[in-house]
Amino acid sequence: MTDDLEYRRFVDFRDFLLLEHGLSDSTIGSYTSDIKQFNNYLREHNEKLEPVTFDKINGYLKFCTDYKSSSMARFMCSMRAYCKFLVKNSLLESNPCALIESPKLLRIIPKSMSEECVEAFLNIPDLGKHTGLRDKAMLELIYSTGLRISELISLRFEHVNFANGFIRIIGKGDKERMVPLGENAAYWIETYVNSLRHSKDPKRKCPFIFLSGKGLGPMTRIAFWYRIKVYCQELGITKDISPHSFRHAFATHLLNHDADLRSVQMLLGHSSLTTTQIYTYVATKRMHDVFESAHPLG
Repeated sequence: MTDDLEYRRFVDFRDFLLLEHGLSDSTIGSYTSDIKQFNNYLREHNEKLEPVTFDKINGYLKFCTDYKSSSMARFMCSMRAYCKFLVKNSLLESNPCALIESPKLLRIIPKSMSEECVEAFLNIPDLGKHTGLRDKAMLELIYSTGLRISELISLRFEHVNFANGFIRIIGKGDKERMVPLGENAAYWIETYVNSLRHSKDPKRKCPFIFLSGKGLGPMTRIAFWYRIKVYCQELGITKDISPHSFRHAFATHLLNHDADLRSVQMLLGHSSLTTTQIYTYVATKRMHDVFESAHPLG
């Protein structure tokens, strides 16, 4: 396959993922990156890039035995999509992935923050500064709604309904969900928007609620991650805490306070209840800890 033809394949593959499956840019980027790595492996082993065969895929999986099972499982998702694309465009007679099982994923239990730890984060931002008040509003919102970091930084003014107390979220795969907006989060968002944010962007030229430190554009994923690390240092916290930790805390604390699993699933925007069930382990472990510390025979 020539370089021009390979480039054309990837352009068409990206269009296939976007138009027929509605995948996000980040997911499409991950899928194409996986296939590029597979093609590089074939080149290094003097194999032709086409046709894609069972032996070539199986050989790559054996070559990557030291990789994490999650990485290889994602590769198989990418490869299945790529082979479907090839079959659909008559570039492959049948899908060789049908004969290959996905690697079994290890059950990764999310590390949950205590309620006291979350409270410490909520109280540490300097409310006299734009970055501090912005961070306060973002932390209150992400903890009270369980938003993904991508959903948080892409939140626009038209997505928030202060009068009725909810926000409209466009999640993975452009799936829409409505999430209740708590009084605390609503108060701090309005305080930020009407004071220090207003001084940075008085005419609201930026449609996104949370601005960067200089106020010239929207807050970024990396910038918020950095702010979390700054607060970890100020609080003397050494364990690994990221923006996603607040989403884990949101789900775990709800279950600890008797929320039902189905409601938590809807709030998180999980398409499958199985994804949400992983949090029940954390909540159940806490129940055992309470029993062992409080019961006379524990």
